[in-house]
Amino acid sequence: MNNKIWLMESFSSQKDLILGINAFANFHKKSVAIYASHRNERNEILSIADYSLIEPVDADARLSFIQNTVARHGINVIHAGRNTLWFEAHRAIIETFGVSLVTGATSADWLTLADDKASFAQFMQQQGLPVVSSWRINSADELQAYVAHPPFSDSPLCVKPIKGIYGMGFWRFDGSASLMEVFTHPEKRIVHPKQYLAAAASAEAFTPLVLMPWLPGPEYSVDILADKGEVLAAIGRRKEEGVQYLENAGEAFDLACACAKAMNADGLVNVQTRNDSSGKPVLLEINMRPSGGIGYTRHSGVNLAGLFAFYQLGMLSRREVIDSAAAAFSPAVVRPVTDVIAYPATLTNRLN
Repeated sequence: MNNKIWLMESFSSQKDLILGINAFANFHKKSVAIYASHRNERNEILSIADYSLIEPVDADARLSFIQNTVARHGINVIHAGRNTLWFEAHRAIIETFGVSLVTGATSADWLTLADDKASFAQFMQQQGLPVVSSWRINSADELQAYVAHPPFSDSPLCVKPIKGIYGMGFWRFDGSASLMEVFTHPEKRIVHPKQYLAAAASAEAFTPLVLMPWLPGPEYSVDILADKGEVLAAIGRRKEEGVQYLENAGEAFDLACACAKAMNADGLVNVQTRNDSSGKPVLLEINMRPSGGIGYTRHSGVNLAGLFAFYQLGMLSRREVIDSAAAAFSPAVVRPVTDVIAYPATLTNRLN
């Protein structure tokens, strides 16, 4: 089999990528061998690939591991969902092994820019794209000064770390909130500013933050397949009260695609927007990797993971991907639910 794609360690999307590629190949009656690897014993992910490998924990051993695996199994494409800065630093060497590498970006500079939320916002402003106002905060004293004299007169304040994933560290300030709110309802992400400031002042080290206005929403998450900045296919998810509406048009959708183009996105990426008080979408961030909700988009009829794999393997042309996504789309409404699956005790497909 000449069509071999290797999905190396990723975030929560890795399982849905495997399922999507496999379903797409079966639907089109084409042969694609899916290799999957992870540093940890994630059997629930690795067991659904055709072949699985355990990655070395030590980054120094990663390059030889990749070289040996590519040579032994004839891998055509590697998708790196994690450790992407390392992969970009070693791209030239990896591609001498005769394999194509996809990291979501065309260089480390784009990954670094996307990872710094304040710098990203500044860059989007320079591109003329609407983006949430973002103020870099480097100390607890600086934060206290901004809380005392808010720069956004018409909106509550919220903060999140300059760098981070999954919304970790995001908090909305509310001066009317009970001091127990953060403990009794942490899922609301609401905290009294005095409580946050006290914690920040007592911390051993201050983590740089982004100060932003609170936006009423709704929030959009747009999953995008791009090739060096050109958007080939995209599905937007409008999030409202636990339900997600799948769309492929609209202001937020167009803004997300413009962001991916400006960032020279390459592969599967995700852009998030949120509507401001006037109802207009503004950019929040771009993740140069597949989102955890990319699997939901298959309910629109568009299999982004499958299109990605077939395009990277040369099984679909650029035009075929664009036309296929346009023809297959159908609006849908989905609700994420919690599920439980059996955990395989051993891997029968493990190669190493």
